[in-house]
Amino acid sequence: MKPLSAFTSTYGRLLLGSAAAFSLLACESNEAPRPVTIPTNSVLVVNEGNFQKSNADISVVGRSSGSVLYKAAFLDANKAALGDVAQSLTIEGPRAYVVLNNSNKVQVVSLPHFEAVASIEGLKLPRYFTAASASKGYVTETVKYDGNNGQVSAIDLTTNSVLKTISVGVQPEKLLVVGSRLYVTNSGGNTVTVINTSTDAVEGTIPVGDSPNSLAADQAGNVWVLSGGKVAYNADYSVDYARTTKGSLSRIVPGQLTATTREMDSNQSAPGRLTINGSRSQLYYTYKGAVYTLAVTDAALPATPLIKRRFYGLGIDPQDNTIYGGIGSFTAADKVIRYRSTGAPIDSFTVGIGPNGFVFY
Repeated sequence: MKPLSAFTSTYGRLLLGSAAAFSLLACESNEAPRPVTIPTNSVLVVNEGNFQKSNADISVVGRSSGSVLYKAAFLDANKAALGDVAQSLTIEGPRAYVVLNNSNKVQVVSLPHFEAVASIEGLKLPRYFTAASASKGYVTETVKYDGNNGQVSAIDLTTNSVLKTISVGVQPEKLLVVGSRLYVTNSGGNTVTVINTSTDAVEGTIPVGDSPNSLAADQAGNVWVLSGGKVAYNADYSVDYARTTKGSLSRIVPGQLTATTREMDSNQSAPGRLTINGSRSQLYYTYKGAVYTLAVTDAALPATPLIKRRFYGLGIDPQDNTIYGGIGSFTAADKVIRYRSTGAPIDSFTVGIGPNGFVFY
């Protein structure tokens, strides 16, 4: 075999040597491709899954295209099941927190690759999570379905461990941080618990309508609370409408422990899924098999729905007020339908089972 010098000049040998070195460097510096990379300007769809089937997951949809980028992002990224009943998802900085109700934990994943990095264990029927800062969060826990009080756990987000548990009302649901206060809806009663996020002490409870289930803060810092009403049953488990109370919408002024409340016009349906637009000036909720909307300055509740369709999940894109409605059949892969802010349909796409919420990334 002839030496290299027999085939090329000194200049050529330098070129060959440089190319080889560059190739070696490229091989050493290239990172293995990730199975999931969630781009900004995406929508994360929380697919609840079937109870005790551990088939919950998160779908990822392109905001502008409406195309499904990943139908099951956690499974794709981790080659493992996410868990049993995905109740909610919250993004805080470079991480997402997925509350898994029947798995009794919060799964922590990194963004944008959706890889599991930690889990917050030992929770008791957790429901919803929110962050008060980059280092501290809170999660509501039913504890037991026995009519006794639930709790809120304060979470150290640097160690993913429970700092403290705080007793609240029965069946706490959604929660919201406004300024230095945490507002917790107690869906098994008719109150909102207010917690100081600096001390984690309960400042008081605010009476609202029966069965408060969701809440939102407007541009002035007012906290709006939607209550579904208390459903009464006959001996045969049919609804006793003579004893069932109406749903309502309450407004809490920042710093006050009282609320002003407006009742819905009927007790035949329980309003739910309160959300607000990006400018925090327009409220949306589900009621009587439809979607209703009202400005935070409106004096009366709306009589006419914006969209005449029943949804299991509801979300409003803060960028352009596109409305996302999730269909929850729980028999197979379900659909999400998108609408313009006028209520005109745009398109639809197939996601996982039971899409109950939307997070805009």
